[in-house]
Amino acid sequence: MLAALRMRRWQGFTVVVLVAIIGFGLLSRWQWQRAEEKRVAQQAQTLAEQEPVVPPADEPLPEFTAVTLTGEYAAGSLRLVRQRPLEGRNGYWVLELLQTESGDIWVLRGWVPAGPRSDISPDVSSPPGQITVDGLVRPLPRGEELTDRGGLPGDQVTEVETAQLPMPGNADWYVQALNSEPEDSVTIVPVTRPDELQNVSYAVQWLLFAAVAIGGWFYFLRREAKELD
Repeated sequence: MLAALRMRRWQGFTVVVLVAIIGFGLLSRWQWQRAEEKRVAQQAQTLAEQEPVVPPADEPLPEFTAVTLTGEYAAGSLRLVRQRPLEGRNGYWVLELLQTESGDIWVLRGWVPAGPRSDISPDVSSPPGQITVDGLVRPLPRGEELTDRGGLPGDQVTEVETAQLPMPGNADWYVQALNSEPEDSVTIVPVTRPDELQNVSYAVQWLLFAAVAIGGWFYFLRREAKELD
């Protein structure tokens, strides 16, 4: 076997295998780290959802904090966020500004299916009177203003960002509604929860690739050594 390792082509092959093993190890480590980050995020989300609070709009809140808001939707504030599929169907998120005693806060009311034409918005009504919304805090980035609308109707936007909304609101977060009273006519958007299992499986997969590389190296080395003997 040592004689085979002295050959130039085997030295090159060994270097390639070592680089591959190191690469697989780094990728596996990265996936383990991602899995740990998701596990921590899932724990934080679970804790945040336990006790709903009535927040002041100007107070920063951690993502997934459970909140309860009461107020009325601002006239003319309804916006539809394009290309938001749900259960295999294309549609829109329905955003509207809720005017509360503590400030104006954007609410993701829910989802509606898209119509046959993208240049015509679906008809979505706003609940009249006072509304109570239970939901979770989600970040509302500033983003960039939509300068080229490309024929989009005035009530449609492409992202949930302050720059694309007609009114800034008083919070740097919005609320993803889980329940409304009275009941809303739109479909509630399911909350996406962090899942670390996929990253764990990827981490194990990269380790298996490294094991295959090591096993293959030994197999071909032994075969080469037998041929030299």
